[in-house]
Amino acid sequence: MNETHSVSYTVPFRAIWLKQQDLIEIRFRPASPSDERVNLEVDAIVENYRLLGVQIVDNKRLGLGRWLRQKYTGTPCTPGESTPSGEAVYNEAAQVVYFSLWPRLSAGAGEAVYLTRKAEIDLDGEGNPTRIRMRVLGRRRKEDELTAAAGFLPER
Repeated sequence: MNETHSVSYTVPFRAIWLKQQDLIEIRFRPASPSDERVNLEVDAIVENYRLLGVQIVDNKRLGLGRWLRQKYTGTPCTPGESTPSGEAVYNEAAQVVYFSLWPRLSAGAGEAVYLTRKAEIDLDGEGNPTRIRMRVLGRRRKEDELTAAAGFLPER
């Protein structure tokens, strides 16, 4: 991600593993009925069997950049700086948002793996995201790094 045009926002969210449903859910507020559901693919970023975060390509329908700018105060990111957990980094140039669940502790700790998963993003009546739900197992229902990383999340 090109961090020269990136802005960091402190966003309250919680990630849990819905083990029975084979889903990882990122909640931005208490569960509530959604007015709209957007299906798309997201990238889960795993390093050393820890889910570092989720990366989503924004679009007009989602409006994640607009939502972040309206609800939260942003600070410019320094290139190469580690993103603490609970931060959302929005790359203005690429229109990509990264939700950090686990900070990258050191640059040489391990190789990050990008795993593409199907996801659903629930939006409320104002178009604000309420939750992101993504599959743990991939297309071929084969276990991989994300399966192990889900085990480090709180279960429900």
